[in-house]
Amino acid sequence: MPGPIAPPLMAALHLLVLAAIAAQWTSVVPDPYMDEIFHVPQAQRYCQGDFWTWDPKLTTPPGLYVISNLLLAAMRPLCSTYLLRLTNLVYPVLILYTVAALLSHFHPHLTRQERFNTAAVIVCFPVLYFFNFMYYTDGGSAAFVLLSWLAAKKKYHLLAALVCAVAVTFRQTNIIWALFILGTALLDLASTSDRRKFDPKAVFLHSPLQLINALDGFVRMLFAKLPNVLAMALPYLGLLAGFAAFVKWNGGIVLGDRSNHVPVLHVVQLFYFVAFTAGLSIFAILGTVPFARLLRIPSTSRSWIATLAVASVMVVCVQRFTIVHPFLLADNRHYTFYLWRLLSRHNWAILYALVPCYMLAAWFCWQAIASEQTMLWTVIYATATALTLIPSPLLEFRYFITPYLVYRVAMRQPRGVWLFFELLTYVALNVFTVWMFLKRPFQAPHEEGLQRFMW
Repeated sequence: MPGPIAPPLMAALHLLVLAAIAAQWTSVVPDPYMDEIFHVPQAQRYCQGDFWTWDPKLTTPPGLYVISNLLLAAMRPLCSTYLLRLTNLVYPVLILYTVAALLSHFHPHLTRQERFNTAAVIVCFPVLYFFNFMYYTDGGSAAFVLLSWLAAKKKYHLLAALVCAVAVTFRQTNIIWALFILGTALLDLASTSDRRKFDPKAVFLHSPLQLINALDGFVRMLFAKLPNVLAMALPYLGLLAGFAAFVKWNGGIVLGDRSNHVPVLHVVQLFYFVAFTAGLSIFAILGTVPFARLLRIPSTSRSWIATLAVASVMVVCVQRFTIVHPFLLADNRHYTFYLWRLLSRHNWAILYALVPCYMLAAWFCWQAIASEQTMLWTVIYATATALTLIPSPLLEFRYFITPYLVYRVAMRQPRGVWLFFELLTYVALNVFTVWMFLKRPFQAPHEEGLQRFMW
């Protein structure tokens, strides 16, 4: 586990490492790469005062470019690729402090040092860490969602809605996380004793009837506290109304190139997500959930029937709701290209064979979060994750960042050697992916210049 390093020093060291990698990154790849070829010129137009020219290939709102311009205000119109990339290093530091503050709300038993140690590990989450060095929307998107969540936990709901509005200008799907923040904030209106009556910890969930009773108790509580509910919800409803107006004006959620971003019913995205989440948080899970509980075998015929029913439904989902986006088959710069090529061998037999693995991964994730969060909180989180991931036709690990961070903050927190093992896992993956990107370029037959491996 990281030693007792003062939080400001921890943040400074983290920023120093990021800056050193960013300098090496730009020395090797000085020009915009991948989606940066769209983001960087757009930001540079803003730097030159041109706020009206818009690249139709861009699919997200201009929050990234506006924030970069504010950060580089003293240097305009000098907005080089390197300087624009450097602006993204603000977000991991912001995430570090925000996660530490969120941990104090969710896990008050942790000491201040333990909170920052945990936050320092979480901020090294490999997919997020990699995109710190590229001029992408991911860091800012995650940072503002987490900051909004923190403001809501502190009961600054107008501020939370405003910050979430900024998050939506980075990625439109963050409107879903605004509703997640509102939903979980409404749960907090109930006193601890009242909430325990209708919404106990999710680990005690054994039948759908309990969920119905919990929802009934929640609705009754909302009506009993209707003035407070309306006062709390108004800023978020204003944000939702503004977003609806944008969708109507734009003719859809996606800006620009919509042909490759058509919403679909990609249910298997949830299976990929739980496998990804269980894999990257495995040491956090092992450090918080007794091993015997993780490997508990169904002991009754009813449990076996339920398990087989779930497995059958998942097999049907694999058969009918596995979407293969053309980018997944064609773009060999992403690790998902190689992962899919492996999984889709033998007429998809491997995809069906993975169903028990998905079930085990979901069980692991459930055990880690169900002992900490309540039934309705877990339902709201699962719904937000599903609404974020299922409509996306492309398997893209970047889309997992926000739901993963929310899960990792909310789950029971590991300590000691388990937290250290998690850090080692993250560091090993970060070293590998950064090294592969910088030191192992390759030539693609249909692309100009050197190509590089990335998440």
